[in-house]
Amino acid sequence: MLTKDHDITIVVPVYNRAKLVVRTLDSIYAQTHRPISLIIVDNNSSDDSAAIVSQWATEHNSTDFSVSVTSETHPGAAAARNHGLSLVDTPLVMFFDSDDTMRPGLVEQYLHHFNRHPDAEIIYTAAYTHDLKGNTYKLKITRHHPLRNHIYHSILKTAGYACHTSLIRRVGAWDTDMRGWDDWVLGIRLLLATDKAYFMPGTYIDIYSQVESITATDFSSRPRLWEDALDRADMIIDAANHRDQASLHRLIDYRRVILAAHYAREGAGQQAHDLYSAVINRPGQSRRMQLLMSLVYHYTRLGGRGAATIVNPLI
Repeated sequence: MLTKDHDITIVVPVYNRAKLVVRTLDSIYAQTHRPISLIIVDNNSSDDSAAIVSQWATEHNSTDFSVSVTSETHPGAAAARNHGLSLVDTPLVMFFDSDDTMRPGLVEQYLHHFNRHPDAEIIYTAAYTHDLKGNTYKLKITRHHPLRNHIYHSILKTAGYACHTSLIRRVGAWDTDMRGWDDWVLGIRLLLATDKAYFMPGTYIDIYSQVESITATDFSSRPRLWEDALDRADMIIDAANHRDQASLHRLIDYRRVILAAHYAREGAGQQAHDLYSAVINRPGQSRRMQLLMSLVYHYTRLGGRGAATIVNPLI
């Protein structure tokens, strides 16, 4: 049973978020649960972020809201998160980006669900996403088959879960060599390492797209980021020797086909052709899977959404 003695730490990496980070930090301070530990990691900000978070920490640090500010010089949010993780001394940890916000009951509900499921190593939940056009949507997340659901929909987004600190350390934490979809790859490693992941109903997180965010505008300008992540996922699945290994590899190919369709929609025809062909012409690829992946590609290329709902029973 979790107690009231600093059960959870929130790690927030910060890079040039002077205009947004206070909104994020204020949403953490507004949590109904106490006590909370907060670690803020500045990652070589060139604006006033470091000074702003230091001032905020001075104003908000207290006996039941512990705030520490540190820095990480190695570039990249993964390195900053790992540095923050190295300082965590609570049984639970969660990571949060410096431009997103949490609603007041998030931490309280996480702890409630960890107490409700004493064997849980991960509690995950849904989030509202606010895109650059002003649209808001919520990704459908189910409580069933979290690993499959994560490969499809990235349910373990950076802000979308809390977990045992020992689990994330056990799987090797964040991969500092990756610059795209690193949270997706980490989620695969986590869910291959444990089947004790439980879904938490309700929506307590708001994720805001930013122009400078790595996936905010397009995929085709930095193709290797995403393709390297897909290749890394295949290697991780191979190393895990999972009982559903073949099916999981097909799910990764599904992601490749979706990515190829996005390339095509962005006018990157050669990139789309190369990636799509690699899936369709994979040695040993069955005719059935060729037809299914072709359907997914053309449906998505033409603007269709929700292909996973259609193909999930067939992969």
